Amino acid sequence: MRKVFWFGLATTVVWGIAHVHGQPIPVPEIHSTGVPSSTPSPSPSPPMSDSESLRERWALLAQKFRDMEANPDHATGFLVSKELRICQCTRPDAWAILRALDGGRQAEGGTGEELRCGFCILQKYVQWQERVSQQCALMLLLSPFELERLEKSDDAHGLPKHCFVRAREKHKAEARAKAEKEGPPPRLWNVLEKRKEAYRYIRMVAGEACTVSIEGTGLQLSSKEWLEVPPSITQLKLKSACQATIEVFRGEKAEFEQLEHLFPGESRFLWWERN
Repeated sequence: MRKVFWFGLATTVVWGIAHVHGQPIPVPEIHSTGVPSSTPSPSPSPPMSDSESLRERWALLAQKFRDMEANPDHATGFLVSKELRICQCTRPDAWAILRALDGGRQAEGGTGEELRCGFCILQKYVQWQERVSQQCALMLLLSPFELERLEKSDDAHGLPKHCFVRAREKHKAEARAKAEKEGPPPRLWNVLEKRKEAYRYIRMVAGEACTVSIEGTGLQLSSKEWLEVPPSITQLKLKSACQATIEVFRGEKAEFEQLEHLFPGESRFLWWERN
């Protein structure tokens, strides 16, 4: 029984040694968090030397750096981003290091700190892209006040300028659409040739130096002008600087439909039913 045991043990050891020598020895690689590693070669394969492994890493960084620079927002966005500040290093010249490795100059091969710096920059570039993609989309939902606050915050570092431009253009388009929906604003006419149906026209009767303010519009109505009020406006607030009479006409009717007397400094609301 003992002979069988020791014979089996010896056979196992010999087979194990032969099996280990028949397999490639894995070479440790440096991978940055968030950066996908290269696809492993199918086994069995010849072992990879340290120089070959180092060259693969710098070849990956060189290609990734070239892709980064092709991004039009790289220079004005990523290079001033808060993500890049975390690396606290200067980006190595991956192509120069790759040429040195190909020329057999291992000492110039960029090991240690340079390699870690390159992968740190690559990792932060991915994080920056994710943040920019999300924030640029959310900026379209911000109000003009919130957009201004964002522009003054640290989060604005790295956000492309075109994201702010696009958000402001959206605000302008919304303001135009709102103005079109509400209709045109009141308008002053020195000479009124023809009145429009459904519009109202206001005339002030007072001295030449007297004016009436149309609050909220910035308009000042004098005794020589007509105020044209579109149908979409159903109320106005007037404030007179002197004693004045206000006449309100509707469309082309010769007679006024409303008459108001204002004393100096008095404010008065005028309102009508929507046509």
